[in-house]
Amino acid sequence: MKCNLGIDIGGTNIKIGLTDENHGLIYKDSFPTRSKAGSEGIMSDIKEYCRKLNNEYDIKHIGVGCPGDKDDANVSILTAGNLPFRNVPVVAELASIFDCCNIFLENDGNCALIAEWLVGSGKGCNDMVMVTIGTGIGGGCIVNRDVLRGLHNDAGELGHFVINLEGPDCNCGQKGCFEQFASATALIGYVKKSVNENPGSILAEMSEEGIDGSTAFKACRAGCNVAKEILSVYGKHLATGLNGLKYIFAPELIALSGGITKEGDTLMEFVIPHLLDPERVKISSLGGDAGIVGASLLYKFSDYYLSLRKK
Repeated sequence: MKCNLGIDIGGTNIKIGLTDENHGLIYKDSFPTRSKAGSEGIMSDIKEYCRKLNNEYDIKHIGVGCPGDKDDANVSILTAGNLPFRNVPVVAELASIFDCCNIFLENDGNCALIAEWLVGSGKGCNDMVMVTIGTGIGGGCIVNRDVLRGLHNDAGELGHFVINLEGPDCNCGQKGCFEQFASATALIGYVKKSVNENPGSILAEMSEEGIDGSTAFKACRAGCNVAKEILSVYGKHLATGLNGLKYIFAPELIALSGGITKEGDTLMEFVIPHLLDPERVKISSLGGDAGIVGASLLYKFSDYYLSLRKK
C-alpha cells in the first residue's frame, strides 16, 4: 500500500507518521529532540528513522514541518527559534534516503493548519486560523481559501506579537510576546515558580516526579487550588492572544492544536470566560496529530513548492 510520510520537528519531540491515500493516519511515533546534539544530531536521528520506514513502507510523498525561517526556495531551514538549526539543507539531506520522492518543507504551524483545513474541523472554511501550542506558539492562516505565506514564506508566526511590553525577553528579539505567556513552556514556568512558593501544595507533591504541560491540570483535577489559580492566569493569557487574532484576521474558526489541547474541556474551562467570541474557538479535531498529518499532505501544494525551487 502506498502511503505518505509526515515529519513534525518540535522543540521537545519529533513526531513521525504515515497516512494512507484517504489521509488517515496508519502509523505514528515520536522521539525526543536532541537539541544539545545540534542540528547534526537531530538530522541524524530523523534520517536513521526514515531509513527504517523506507525499508518497510512504499512511501510516495514526504513532507517536513519545522518552526522558524526557511530559505526562498523552501528547501533549507535558516533559523528555528527553539531549535539549533542554522542553514540546514533538510530537503537535500532527506533526498539522500528517498531518491525517488518529492520532499516538501513547510512551517510546522502551516502543516497543522493545512491538516485541519483539508480534513479536520476547518474543512469548508474560507478563512481560519490555527494556533499550535507547544514549546513555543506557532500557527498559520487561511485567507480566502489559500494559505497566507507572506514575504519569504514567513507569515504565521502567531506567537510573536506583543501582549505585554514589560514581559520577558523572547527568542525573536522582542519582549513580551504571546508565546512568552501562553506556550506550554510558559505554563511550566508558572508551575515551577508556584511550587517554590507553595511547597506544601498538591501541585508541589505531584511535581516531585517532574513537571510538564499536564502537571497543573492533573493537580487541579485532584483539587489543588494553587494549580487552579495558575490555570486561571494561563487561560486568561491564552484568551488574550486569541482575542487579538480574532480582530486581526476575522476568521470563521480559530483551531487550537498541540500537547496542551489534550486537556480538552479542562483547558477550555479556563479560556472560554475570557474569550470575546467563544463560538469561533475550537480544539483541533486532529489533536496532536495535526502537524504530521499536515506534513504528509504538503504534496497537494506541490506546484507551489516546486515553483519556488525554479526561481
